[in-house]
Amino acid sequence: MKTYDVERTDRQVPLTGDVSDTPWEATAVATLNEFNWYESGPQLEATARALYDAEALYLLFHVEDQSISASVTELNGPTFEDSCVEFFATPASRHPNHYLNFEANCCGTFKLAWQKRGWQVRGLDRDLVTPSLAADVRVAASEPGPTRQPTADDESWWLAAEIPFAVLRALTGLPFTPDTGSVWRANFHRTGVETPSQEVTWNPVDTDEPKFHSPECFGRLRFQ
Repeated sequence: MKTYDVERTDRQVPLTGDVSDTPWEATAVATLNEFNWYESGPQLEATARALYDAEALYLLFHVEDQSISASVTELNGPTFEDSCVEFFATPASRHPNHYLNFEANCCGTFKLAWQKRGWQVRGLDRDLVTPSLAADVRVAASEPGPTRQPTADDESWWLAAEIPFAVLRALTGLPFTPDTGSVWRANFHRTGVETPSQEVTWNPVDTDEPKFHSPECFGRLRFQ
């Protein structure tokens, strides 16, 4: 199981892809290089960074991409079908089968849900963020959108997000506010590639078929 140390910062965290002279610069990098179901095609990596302060969790992704695309523009839409990054997380000692699902495409359209393993089968046990709560989530991306068509020059894109703990508390009904010593289980994913075999994760996912929704395969976030 991989472990990522989430540093606390007292500095303002910019939502930018340029980490120079920002709190992001000294932050650990989680490399997404686990091609769990690889068969063929380019193995394009991605990286993720995380920071937190008293008010919010901050995420920054950089993604290699030779075909940058996005068509989803509605909140909580199927962003995983676009060039997309994902962050799944749950407090390690509470509700081990429930987890946050943050998915955002390359233009910044996102989904935020609190869901239980198996919801895809039963169609139950999932709460989606409301538009009023979503308004407090800040997302910035390199692609201006609202949609994006691939070009011959495509190489990479980035996305940064600020997710207030107040939003997570309202969505989950849980005291989602970490402090020094808190541990979450989590994983970072990259989807929206040509074939499922090219999908990549940070912590390995030990399933026969592509299945990101596997809390038992989450890694560990350790808050400093």
